[in-house]
Amino acid sequence: MTETVGDGRVARGRRTREAVIDVLLILYREGNLTPTIEDIASRVGMTSRSIYHHFRDRDALAVALAEHQKAQHPELFIAHPISGSRAARIDGLIAHRAELFETVAPVRRSALAVMHTSPEIRSQQTTLAARLRRQVARTFEPEISTLDRSTKAETIELLDLHTSWETWERLRRWQRLSIQHSRSLVADLVTQTLDTSSDSRLPANSSRKAAM
Repeated sequence: MTETVGDGRVARGRRTREAVIDVLLILYREGNLTPTIEDIASRVGMTSRSIYHHFRDRDALAVALAEHQKAQHPELFIAHPISGSRAARIDGLIAHRAELFETVAPVRRSALAVMHTSPEIRSQQTTLAARLRRQVARTFEPEISTLDRSTKAETIELLDLHTSWETWERLRRWQRLSIQHSRSLVADLVTQTLDTSSDSRLPANSSRKAAM
């Protein structure tokens, strides 16, 4: 009997935590990027004290939300390198970024709003950024590996920038472009970067002949 009661308590606690996270996501999607515990409690139908019983503070709630998203979309957060032809790798990487950034958009915007006060959130965002940077470097290793050190470093920086959340957010939120249009523009930027880096390997006279 004691075990059954304990199991029921654990299940209720899990449902409560999930309800809080669901409400938090709704508030983010509605544009409330910095909801108070009182805002969350009101929407869940709980007291603020009850929320704190399950989450010790806002940082704990942010960590739980990040873990929830990873559990819901594990393949997006792993960020495997893409294989295939150059065109297939460009398309595959941008498709992954588009899906990832669209999925995390409300949470990401909230994280940026409070990141300066939260070491946990800063750590989460830093870890994800590093993972995405490695994905770029490994996906385009065939092209990057042939470059000299200086050109290689610059190429990685440009590829990382063009495929970043910041670029995607600018295109989607501020320039109000569609997902497909945004993907096309990012693909053009990546292609131009790789082409320019490749051209830098050619001797000057070869470049002039190619232009002629």
